[in-house]
Amino acid sequence: MDSSPASAFPHTSALAAVRSFPRVLALCALLLLALSVLIPAPSHAVPPSTVSVLDTTGSVEKSALEDELAEVDFRTEVDLVVLVLDVTDHGYRASEDTALNDAVLDHARTSDPELLSPDGEHFADGTVILALDPVGRFLGTYAGEDVKLSEGDFSAVQEAMTEDAQDGQWHAALQAGAEKYANLLLRPWWQHPGLLVAGAVIAATAALSILGLFGMRRAARRRVDQSFPRYHDVLTKRALTDAAARTMPTTSPYAQAVLQDHEEYGQRIAEAERLHAELPAPEHRGRSWGFTSSHRALARDFEETVGYLDDTDDAIISAADLLHRIGDWRTAWQRELDPLQDSLSGLEEVLAKREEMSEAERQAAAELTDLGGDVARELDSLTAQLKADQIDPDSALERLDTLTRELSAAVMRLQEMRIAEVAEDDGEAEVLREAADDVDFFEEDEYSSLRARRHRHESGDSGNDLFWSLSPVLWYSSWHHESASALETHRNPSSSSGGSTSGYSAGGFSGAGSSSRF
Repeated sequence: MDSSPASAFPHTSALAAVRSFPRVLALCALLLLALSVLIPAPSHAVPPSTVSVLDTTGSVEKSALEDELAEVDFRTEVDLVVLVLDVTDHGYRASEDTALNDAVLDHARTSDPELLSPDGEHFADGTVILALDPVGRFLGTYAGEDVKLSEGDFSAVQEAMTEDAQDGQWHAALQAGAEKYANLLLRPWWQHPGLLVAGAVIAATAALSILGLFGMRRAARRRVDQSFPRYHDVLTKRALTDAAARTMPTTSPYAQAVLQDHEEYGQRIAEAERLHAELPAPEHRGRSWGFTSSHRALARDFEETVGYLDDTDDAIISAADLLHRIGDWRTAWQRELDPLQDSLSGLEEVLAKREEMSEAERQAAAELTDLGGDVARELDSLTAQLKADQIDPDSALERLDTLTRELSAAVMRLQEMRIAEVAEDDGEAEVLREAADDVDFFEEDEYSSLRARRHRHESGDSGNDLFWSLSPVLWYSSWHHESASALETHRNPSSSSGGSTSGYSAGGFSGAGSSSRF
C-alpha cells in the first residue's frame, strides 16, 4: 500500500484547487474594477478665447508663438497670456526668490491692469499667465481665482517647462507649460493622478497576483524537483562525511571549527529528512500543489536545508583531506591560498591610484607592495614545504593566518593615511571609517576557506572585523570606492531644488501662482 502523503489523503489536491478558485475569481473581479477606473471618459476641448504674448527681451517670435498656443485645448475658455520679461527691468534682483512674481505684478499694475481683478487683490477671472525670464532664469504660472490650480499643480506646470527652458528652447518651454496647464485645469476626477495611480496599482496588483499564484506554484515545484537529486546525493555521501569528521585531529584548531560544523550538519540532516517526509513524490503530486503558502514555505525550507548540507559535506571532506594530506588535499590547499593571491593581484589596482595619493599614502602603499613581494615568496615556499612533508598542515595554515594579519595591518595603515589626506574634519574622518561597515565584500561567499571557518567560530560572529580580512587588499579596494561615495554624499547631501516660490513682496495682493528657477 502506498503510504505517501498524496495517497493517504487522495482528496487533498482537489480540496486545495477548490479553495484556490474563489481567490482567483476575486482577483479577476478586482482587476476588472481597476480597469474600469482607468478607461477615460470624453472631456471638452476648448481653445483659448484670446492669446497674447508680450516679450520685452526679444527672446520669442510673438506671432508664431501666439499661433502655436492658440491650438492648445483647455476644458473651459481662458485668456492665455505669455509674459517674457527681465525682472531687473522692474527693479528686482534675480537673487530674490520672489523676483518674477513681483515683476509680473508690477507689469500688471503699471502696464496691463486688465490682468487684475476689479479690487486689485487677485488676477482677473478667466486669465492664465505663463511668465518667463530667460536672463534671470525664472519660470512662473499665475491665474484668476476661477481658473487657478493647486500649489502642487502650479509647480507641475513649471516642471513641464524646465527641461526645454534649460536648453534655451523658449517656444517649446512655453508650449509645454500651456499644454500642462490645460491638462490640469478642471481635470475630471477619473484623471486625477492619485486615482489613476491607485487604479493602475490595483490592476497591476490583481494581474500580478493572478500570475504570481501560478508563478509561485511553478517555482515551488521547481525548487523541490531540483533539490531531490541533491538530497539523495547528500544521503549517499553521509557515511563518508561522518567518517571524515571522526578522523579529524582533535588538537587542531582548524579541525575544531569543522567539528562544530559537523554537529550542525547532523541536526540539519534530521531536518531535511523531516521535510522530505512531508513532500509528495513527483508522481503523486497533484496539479494544485504549490498554490498554498504552506507548500511554498515547505519547498523553500527544503531547498535551503539541502543546499546547506550539500555545501557543508564537501567542506568537511575537503578539510579532512587537507589536514591529513590525503585525497585531493592540493585542491583544498589552493583554496586556502586563493584569498592571499587575489590580494597580491589587487596590489596593481591600489598602485594605479598613486597620483592621487599624498606622500604619506605613497609611503604606506610602498610598504604594502614590499610586503606583498615577501608574501608571494612565502606562499611558494609554504606550498613546496607542504608537498615535501617538511611542514604539517596546521603549521602551514597558521602561517597563512599570520601573513593575512600582516597584510591587514599594512592595509589599515594605508587606510588611515587615506583618511588623513581626504577628511577635512573629524566628522568626515568618521564618515570614511563608517564606510567600512557598508563594504559589500562577503568573503565566505567568495572563498570556501578552512581558515575563515576557524575565525568565524572563534570570534563568535561573521568573522568580519577590520583587522581580519581573508583578502585585505581586495577589501581595501572596496572600501576606497565606498568611502569616496559616502564622503561625496556627506558633502553634497541630496536636496530638492527648492520648489516653487509663491507670494509677493508688495502687500495687499494675494493672486494665485508661483515661480521657480531653471
